[in-house]
Amino acid sequence: MMARSPDSRSTKARSKTQGSHSLEGNSSSLSYQARELQKGLPAVLMDARKAAKSLFFGTHGRKSAGIGEAFWQHRELADGEALHQIDWRRSARSDRLFVREMEREGPALLQIWADTRPSMCWRGDETRPMKAERGLVLAMAIALAVRAGGERVLCLRGGKAMTQEDAFGAALIKSGQQDWVSHDVAPAQHGHILLISDGLECEELWSARLKKLAPAQGRLILVIIQDRDEIEFPFEGRVAFSAFAQQNPILIANAQSVQVAYRDRYERHLAQLRGLVAQANGQFLTHATDQAVTPVALQIAAILARGAI
Repeated sequence: MMARSPDSRSTKARSKTQGSHSLEGNSSSLSYQARELQKGLPAVLMDARKAAKSLFFGTHGRKSAGIGEAFWQHRELADGEALHQIDWRRSARSDRLFVREMEREGPALLQIWADTRPSMCWRGDETRPMKAERGLVLAMAIALAVRAGGERVLCLRGGKAMTQEDAFGAALIKSGQQDWVSHDVAPAQHGHILLISDGLECEELWSARLKKLAPAQGRLILVIIQDRDEIEFPFEGRVAFSAFAQQNPILIANAQSVQVAYRDRYERHLAQLRGLVAQANGQFLTHATDQAVTPVALQIAAILARGAI
């Protein structure tokens, strides 16, 4: 849960009914979280395969001449080209000879970053998955469907290509432990980018990230993963909120008294993120972990389909 506002990393509440404990945001805890997420990778892959069955991506045109089935354009016959290439019907309407070119078909590129940092390794209730687990299920479902359609899939950070499912899942976990504003991230100019996070950092940081990643051509999608407690703030009475990488908990004597202010700040934060994504010509989606993953996966698929992936 968040403590003061969505400007800080997510926090956890400790009370008689909610006895969770935070993991400090240092290197040792990050390694621990990565190991724990990798232990659950087989279950993540199983859920991802189920969701991927509802999705389909096919080969598509690349907006240039080459091998393919769809007509692209006519051009004049060049010196040395064989006569059997001539489109005689088109040439009959002119005093020049024309060749019929087809649109080149080839795999597009999807780059994925799934946040697995401390705030994502949390859930407000044991009956719900951790945000990181749901984010990985969603990322892998999309990756599996895109690859099945003959397209290329890479980790945004590190550039790991999807070949074996378990290896790619492990790479997603590792790459999600670190930010992607660093110099080693180079988004493809003709690819698509899928970002999955809880978005619980300041708007200025998200603005810098999105400006860096906006592709010249292709789709950028940001999916915000939410725990129901982050949306509703259902806490009552005296509650201690323990923030990641902070030693002192934040004490609230009457949690209900700040519920309205919290919800308003959280909604304003999401609205600002939505605006930043729109400025980057991207698409903004939200998904709560107590909901089925298939509907949001279908939304992502529809957006990518419009982007010709």
